[in-house]
Amino acid sequence: MLVRPATFLVLAGVLATAPSALAQAAPPNPTPSQIQRALKDAARSPNLWATVNICNTRRYRDKLGIRGQMPALGFPSRLTMTIGVDYWVSTQKQFKPIPGFKKLLVVLGTFSSGAQQGGSTFTFMPHAGLLRGRVTFEYKRAGKTLGSITRETTGNHRHVDQAHPPGHSSATCTIP
Repeated sequence: MLVRPATFLVLAGVLATAPSALAQAAPPNPTPSQIQRALKDAARSPNLWATVNICNTRRYRDKLGIRGQMPALGFPSRLTMTIGVDYWVSTQKQFKPIPGFKKLLVVLGTFSSGAQQGGSTFTFMPHAGLLRGRVTFEYKRAGKTLGSITRETTGNHRHVDQAHPPGHSSATCTIP
């Protein structure tokens, strides 16, 4: 293989700097106090929410969409959400988890910055009644759980992806 001298010098320069670039790319592990501070900041963040983004529309009959958003912690961590659904018990005047409902795990991926969204749509029989979502946001690093935060669905969030109709964000949904 014939390599021109100028090309060889460029390749040699790139290869020589690659190890130092890789060493700079790996930030040090966060300290326990940095982790706790990041989790507290995430819990207080306006970027942490759960909402109903689909509620029994013509296009999505008898369906409930639940979407969540969670902020990254400022260092690489695996972001997941576990979604459950509660129903209104009028005699007790409170929401309760639906018996036998299998919660859904949504894996968002590994992120160090930004706010990430995910969710799912669930189908119910007619007359399911008043429903809401409950989302547990979990942060992991190196297979270890750093912390988790649970939120019930609330409304009036902006920039809710995959909402129907567009922009829909509510705390509850009634499936008559």
